[in-house]
Amino acid sequence: MNAKAFFLILTILTVAQSATAQLGESFDIDRPKKYEDRKIGYENTYTKKYALPRKFLQNTTSHYNYYFNANEKLKNIIAAAKEAQKDTFDQLLPYYNYNFNYTKNQKNDLDSVIQKASGGILLHDLRSNWVDNFYLLIGKAYLLRQQYDSAEMTFNYINYEYGKKNKDKERVLTGSNSNELNGNNLFSIATKEKKSITSKIFERPPSRNEAFLWMIRTYIENEDYGSAAGLIQTLSTDPIFPKRLTNDLNELKGYLYYNQKIYDSAAHYVVLSLSMNEGKNDKARRAYLAGQLYELGNSPTLASEYYAKCVQLTLDPVMEVYARLNSIKIRKSNDPKIIENNIDALAKMGRKDAYSDYRDIIYYFAGIMELERNNTPNANTYLLKSAKYATNNIPQKNKTYLQLANIAYNTKAYRQASNYYDSIALGDASLKNAADITARKDILKQLVTQVHIIHTQDSLQAIAKLSEGERKEYLKKLLKKLRKEQGLKEEVSYGNTSNNNFSNNTTAPTNLFEPISGDWYFYSNAQKARGYNDFKKKWGNRPNVDGWRLAANIALTSNTNTTNNTTTPTLAGKPITELTLEDLEATIPLTDTAMVRSNYEIQTALLALGKLYHYELNDLPQAILTYKELIAKYPNYINISAAYYNLYLAYLKQGNTTEANTTKKILETKYANVKLPGENVNTTKNNDATKAYNMVYALYIQGKFEEAVQQKKIAEQTYGKNIWSQQLAYIEAIYYIKQRNDSLATVSLDNVTNIIANNALATKAIKLKEVLLKRATIEKELNALQVTRNIDAPILIDTVITTSLIVQPVPTNAPVTTTNTPKPTTPKPTIKDSTKNTVGVTIPKSNYIYKVDTAQAQYVAIALSKVDNIFTNEARNALIIYNRSGSRSLSVDPTGIDADNKLLLIGTFKNSKDALDYIKSLQPKLSTEVLPWLTKDKYLVLIISEQNVKLLQQTKDIADYKSFLHFILPSNFSK
Repeated sequence: MNAKAFFLILTILTVAQSATAQLGESFDIDRPKKYEDRKIGYENTYTKKYALPRKFLQNTTSHYNYYFNANEKLKNIIAAAKEAQKDTFDQLLPYYNYNFNYTKNQKNDLDSVIQKASGGILLHDLRSNWVDNFYLLIGKAYLLRQQYDSAEMTFNYINYEYGKKNKDKERVLTGSNSNELNGNNLFSIATKEKKSITSKIFERPPSRNEAFLWMIRTYIENEDYGSAAGLIQTLSTDPIFPKRLTNDLNELKGYLYYNQKIYDSAAHYVVLSLSMNEGKNDKARRAYLAGQLYELGNSPTLASEYYAKCVQLTLDPVMEVYARLNSIKIRKSNDPKIIENNIDALAKMGRKDAYSDYRDIIYYFAGIMELERNNTPNANTYLLKSAKYATNNIPQKNKTYLQLANIAYNTKAYRQASNYYDSIALGDASLKNAADITARKDILKQLVTQVHIIHTQDSLQAIAKLSEGERKEYLKKLLKKLRKEQGLKEEVSYGNTSNNNFSNNTTAPTNLFEPISGDWYFYSNAQKARGYNDFKKKWGNRPNVDGWRLAANIALTSNTNTTNNTTTPTLAGKPITELTLEDLEATIPLTDTAMVRSNYEIQTALLALGKLYHYELNDLPQAILTYKELIAKYPNYINISAAYYNLYLAYLKQGNTTEANTTKKILETKYANVKLPGENVNTTKNNDATKAYNMVYALYIQGKFEEAVQQKKIAEQTYGKNIWSQQLAYIEAIYYIKQRNDSLATVSLDNVTNIIANNALATKAIKLKEVLLKRATIEKELNALQVTRNIDAPILIDTVITTSLIVQPVPTNAPVTTTNTPKPTTPKPTIKDSTKNTVGVTIPKSNYIYKVDTAQAQYVAIALSKVDNIFTNEARNALIIYNRSGSRSLSVDPTGIDADNKLLLIGTFKNSKDALDYIKSLQPKLSTEVLPWLTKDKYLVLIISEQNVKLLQQTKDIADYKSFLHFILPSNFSK
C-alpha cells in the first residue's frame, strides 16, 4: 500500500469519529509523525486560489467520487428498509413506509456513508459546491441510526454555516432585522434558490432548506413536538421557502399530527402530500393511510373516498382487498337494507376468482358485520367459510377460529367452543392473549370429558335396555360402522379377528398400475390388495378421519395403543381392526353391578360438570340445572350432600336467597352430620382457609402485590377457589387494572359478581368493568384535554373513571398532607387543657395533649391502617361520590400520619355536632355501599380539628387519639 492510499484511509477513519464533533471551518486532526507535513485537501482552501480549473476539478471529484457513492448507499439502506417493512392492513399503518428500527441495525453501511461524506469534505477544497450536501448526508445517516443529538447538531451547523451573509460575507443572525426582505417587514429564515433553467439543470439546490425539513423530522422522532411545530409554522409563512419542498413540509405536518393522534388533521396533510413522486404503490399506500386516518377522525365519507382512490392506484392485491373491505365496512347505517347491501357486496367479492386468494379475509369481514347486527347464525356461516379458505394464512385463521370459539362460548355451546379453541395455533406471535386461550381450552377439555362420560354411559344403558335380539342387531351395525370409519371391509366374520381383508390375495402384479385382463385399477381386487398392503406396511392402520374428530365419532369409551410408531384406535381394550361382537357386548352394563358402576360414573361426572359450570365458567344457571338434575335423578348418590351444598352456594351467588335458604334447610335437616367440602369457610374465623385468604387480602391491601400473588396461588392449590371473599376479588381487580392487565382484571371483577350478585360491591364491579372495556377511549379523551389547574387545589376524580385507570397517587416516600406538617418532636406530654362548650355538649377535663372545642370547625376523618396508596385513592374517590350523591360540597384530602397510617379528611364542618350528624348518615352505608372492599379492621371513623391533626402528626398514635375521643364523647366513640 502506498503512502497516499494509507494516509487517505487513516484520514477517513479519523474523520468518521470526529469530523462532526467539532463542526466548523477548520479541523484539528492528529496525524502520524511521518505525515505531519503533508496537507489534506481542505487545508489548501486557505493557500490556493479557487480558479475555474480548480473549481471544476474539486466539484467533479466531490460529486462523482464521493457524494454519488455515499448518496447511493444511503438510498439503498432506505430501499432495503422499505422492502423489510411488512404492513398489516387491518391495523393503522405506520406513517412512513420504512422504520428506523431497521436502519439503525445497518450500522456498517451507515458508517460507510459518514466516512465517504467526511472524506468528501476533508479531501477537497471547502469552497466546493458539495460541502453542504455532504453535511446533509451525515445528518441523515445519524438520524437513521437514531442518534438524534448528533443529527440535530449536524442540521444546526448547516443552518448556521450556510445561512444568509451580508456584502462583507459576515453571517446575518437568523430572525434579525438584517433578514428583513425588501424593507416590507417580511422576515425569512430560508435560503433563496436560483430559478434559472441552467441552475435547475446543472446545479444541485443548496441543502440548507432541506436541512430544516430533516431537523423537523429529528424533533418529531425525539418527541420534541413543540420545537417541531414552531419550525413548521415558521417555514409555512416564509415567503421564500421553495415550492419544490412544499409537499415534504406537508408530509411532516401530517407526521406531527399523526404522532399526536390528531387524526383528521394528519389525514388532511397526508392528502396534500399525495403528489410526492415516490411511485404509484407508495401513492396508493398514502391514500390508504389517509382513509384510515379519516376513519379514525370520524369522517367516513372522506375515508371511503380515499379507500376508493387506493383501489385505483395500488398494485398490491392485499392492500386492494383491505381498501375495498374498509370502504364497505365504514358505510354503516341503522338501515337494515344498507347493512344487507354491504354484506352482499362482500359475498360477491368472495365469489369472484380475482379475489380467490383473499376469501378468508373477505368472509371474515362479512362474519364480523353479521355479528354487529346480532345475526349469529349467518356470522357462523361466513366465519366457517373464512376458516375453510384460510389454509396458509395462520394469523387470519386464528382470528377466525377465535371469533367462532368466542361465539360458541358466549352462547354456551361449550363442546363446539372446545373444538374451535383446539383449532387455534398458539405458536402464532400475533395472538395477544395466548395464556387466556390456553386456560379456557383446558377448562373446556375438562368439560367435554365429563359430557363424553355422561353421554357414553347413557348410550350404554340405553343399549342394555334393548332385548337381546335388538341388542345384537344394533351392535352388528355399530361394529360395521366402526370398521368402515377405519377404511376396513364392512362385512366381517364376527368370530374371526383377522384385519387383513386382502391377506390371501397373492396375484398382484409387480407394477401397481399395470392393467390386468383389461380391468381398471379400482375394478381389480388384485391391484387393490397390493395397494392396501403396501399402504399398511408403510403407514399402519391409520384412521380415515382427522384425529380430533375420532373421539366424537366413536360412541364408546376408547383409548389408543402405540406400537411400532403407529397409533391404533382401540375399543374395549382391543384395536378396532381386531374387535368382535363379543367385545362390544362386554362393555354393556347388563348386570346389576355393572349398572351401579355405570350410574356412579354418570353421577360423578354430573357433579364435576356442575362445578365446572359453577366455578370455572361462571355459568350459574347451567350449574344449578346440572346440580338439580343430579339430585332429581340420583337422590341416593353417595356424595349427594356435596350436590346440595354446591347448589346452595350457586343460589347465593345468583342472589336467589329464597332457594338458597330452602336448600340450606335440607342440608341442615338431612345431612347435619355430614362434613361438607369447604364447610363454614365464610363463618369460622379460625378456619385455616379463612386465615390464608385473610393474609392474601392483607398483603394486597398493603401494596405487597408480588407476595400476595404468590400466597394466593398457594391458597388456591390448598383450599380451592370457591372461598374467596368479595373484598379480595375486588382489590385484586384494582391491582390488575394498575398493572394494565385488563383481561385478568375482568376475570376478578366477574368473580366479585359471582360470589354475591346483588349487593353494592357487585354493582361497583359491574360499573368498573363497563369502564374498563372503554379504557382506551377514556384515556384518549382525558389525554386530549387541556386543563389549567391550581397546583394547590385538590383534584377530584370520579371513581367510575379512575379506579386505577387514572390514579391520583399518594407519594410513596413521604406522607401527603394539605397542611404544613411539623417535624416530630418529643413524645407527647400530659397537659391539662381547658375546654369550651358552646354547642350544648358537656365536656370533661382531660389529661390528653389534644385540644377540645366542640364549636370549632371539625373534619370527619377516615383513618386507614396499612392500606396501599391505590386503595387510599379508591376510598377517597368513593367518599367524593357519596358526598356528591347527597349534594354535599365537601372535599376529601389525604393526610399522612406515618408509614402505615393516613387520614382521609372530609370537611370542613362548622362544629362537632355537624360532623357527628354526617357520621351518623355515613356509618350505616360505609361498609356496605361506600367502602365495601375494605374490611372493618382497616379503617376508623373519627372527628378531628385542624389543630389536632398537627398534634396527631407529632404523636403518630391514632389509638391514643381514639381513646381521647371516647373520653370526650363516650356516647359517640367506643374504646
